[in-house]
Amino acid sequence: FSDGDNWSQGDTAECVALLRDELLPKLNLFCYGQVESPYGSGQYIHDLEEPFGDDERVVLSVIEDRQAIPRAIKEFLSTGR
Repeated sequence: FSDGDNWSQGDTAECVALLRDELLPKLNLFCYGQVESPYGSGQYIHDLEEPFGDDERVVLSVIEDRQAIPRAIKEFLSTGR
């Protein structure tokens, strides 16, 4: 879970590379929940959608508020992934 803000594009590029090259080859599933933040851009989920949006091992969920948490967990654990 994250607020979706990194310090710089360099951080984002490094995170994407680590996920692609180090984590995903070893994982069956990677789930990322991004909580809404009044202070940031929330850009990171969009940065993940581009390279991983079609990868069934990657599940991305925007969590608007507390009531959205169960929906996000269902998305993370749904069958067919």
